Amino acid sequence: MNLFRFSLRGAIFAPLLFAALVACATQPQLGTTEHTAVGHEKAASAVAEQTVRQESKPDKETHEPAKQNADGKTVKAVLPEDILSEKDLDKPPPRYEDWFEEGSDTEGTQISDTTAGAIPAVKPFNFGRDPGGPDDKTLYLTVPELGLEHVAAYNSVSEEKLKKSTVHIPATGFPWQKGANTYIAGHRLGYEGTNSYLVFYYLDQLGEGDEILLEDSKGTTYTYRVTDQLVVDPDNVEVMEPEEGTSIVSLQTCTLPDYKQRLIVQGELVDESA
Repeated sequence: MNLFRFSLRGAIFAPLLFAALVACATQPQLGTTEHTAVGHEKAASAVAEQTVRQESKPDKETHEPAKQNADGKTVKAVLPEDILSEKDLDKPPPRYEDWFEEGSDTEGTQISDTTAGAIPAVKPFNFGRDPGGPDDKTLYLTVPELGLEHVAAYNSVSEEKLKKSTVHIPATGFPWQKGANTYIAGHRLGYEGTNSYLVFYYLDQLGEGDEILLEDSKGTTYTYRVTDQLVVDPDNVEVMEPEEGTSIVSLQTCTLPDYKQRLIVQGELVDESA
């Protein structure tokens, strides 16, 4: 896997232009670089190509021909429509059930094809133990440098929650836990009229020493200072794991213009206040 690390000291980051949200064909699409915008119609066409999936039932008239086994006996191929009712054939595939916590609001372990970037499954930081903290695990994100204030980070990988705002990945730790990597993902473009809209659009402009603040539902504030900015592949889980000897926060969004990789900004915990 590729892993690029950028030194942030003294760096100046230029603003990035709009990236298309793959899940929303009405959003504008970038051109070949992060600094080139293209027309709305071209964006809608590109998004449609990425999101439309053609599905069809097997044709009962196109069964495979009968075959002979080693004994010379005729064996006829059996297709799903031969044994399932039409009602069963119309049913969608079974929905993935999250394995982190029974009944939790975590609908799967990977989100992809969005401008938040892919979220791969990671070994749960709190596997087999109670994470503690408030009953309501929602966090509230403030990043003064980006103009973000008290943005909800839902404890969920539900795409519905991600469309509304940012999400804290439940498998990762919480700010009140020593040695945790509190991992939060948000859209680069998002959905207009929601807190996801452009929430991490300028994430690349955060520099070393900039503040990232998280507040829990009981009002305790955790202050982090930016230490790193990285670009990683969709399946990279190392950036989601804890770092020995420190408590960190990680903010994730997609890279531009193709959304294929993930932009990560990390910060180290420097203060906690009630």
